[in-house]
Amino acid sequence: METVRVIYHHETDGWWAESPDVEGWSAAGNSYQEVAKLAEEGIRFALERDDVALENVVPVGDSVAA
Repeated sequence: METVRVIYHHETDGWWAESPDVEGWSAAGNSYQEVAKLAEEGIRFALERDDVALENVVPVGDSVAA
């Protein structure tokens, strides 16, 4: 199983994510939970694989609470 890093960023109007392991991929949404779900689906779609584990990275100090 391949592990893919997903880095989350919190902005004043929502969250976005990118992956250094999947060139050109990103996702954006209103909450961390929304973007994490988009990452699960989007990374698998971009790589055309289901056997992918995400390593979610949230910057220190950012809360993922809804």
